[in-house]
Amino acid sequence: MRINPAIANEMYLNYESESNSSTDSTSSSSSSTATSILPKGTYSNLAAAKYIKDNDKDNDGKLSSDEVSISAAAFAALDKNSDGYVSLSEMKTALSGDDNAIFAYYKNGGASSGQKDVTTSLLNGTSSTSSNAAVNTYVKMAAKAYISANDTNGDGKLSASEVSLTSNAFVKMDTNSNGSLSLSELENALSGQGESIYKYYKNGGTQKLSTLTTNLLATI
Repeated sequence: MRINPAIANEMYLNYESESNSSTDSTSSSSSSTATSILPKGTYSNLAAAKYIKDNDKDNDGKLSSDEVSISAAAFAALDKNSDGYVSLSEMKTALSGDDNAIFAYYKNGGASSGQKDVTTSLLNGTSSTSSNAAVNTYVKMAAKAYISANDTNGDGKLSASEVSLTSNAFVKMDTNSNGSLSLSELENALSGQGESIYKYYKNGGTQKLSTLTTNLLATI
């Protein structure tokens, strides 16, 4: 069920008014167990949309790793299809089930209360991706991002004229010698660089993934 944010806000304000008038004597004992009365998914979906809107610097409707402050492991867990971006549907999936935590955050004053942004906290805290899994995920993300950034003819692979690699590096990566680099060949080429990519973003790197990959491939 989709609820207009204005309606959701009005329902919340009505709920607050009713609660304040009927539970003043017990508010201190019940404040820690705030529960949303809106349909399941309302607050988590609104939080997902707000998180993208607040962080989407290039206004493309999705988030890249350099647009958010969550950990590399958390980003890798969010990016289910490993395309290097987090979409609204991926955000909604990640936050599903967290309605009450999100509701409680805003009921208690949200950002004005001095608490850390609840969405960022939930995304960092719910990531269960291990270091090895995150490393492997970032290798795949880096290969896809590199192709996406350089594939000028849109055939899903890279010719020597589409990249700025040395001829020796290109030949070394082109394992089937067909004159182009496929996704799997790029993943193989980057397999030894996964830890570097992962640590870069874990430590707050700001370059785009495709730029970082270009620099790493230049050393092969």
